[in-house]
Amino acid sequence: RGPGRAVLHAVDCEEAPQGAPLLPLERALDVAEQPGTRLCSLCGAAQELDPVLRGFDHIEGG
Repeated sequence: RGPGRAVLHAVDCEEAPQGAPLLPLERALDVAEQPGTRLCSLCGAAQELDPVLRGFDHIEGG
């Protein structure tokens, strides 16, 4: 809510705004990493995406 603020919800979340776009997983991960974006803890988006996002922290280039 407001500029630069977003909440990412699961597809079936009752808190998601009407007409919110459905994002493919790759795009959802990109959005989730943006500053000011938070993951909805009510619908489980945080439980689903947090482990995936944290897993990227452990990947080393080489």
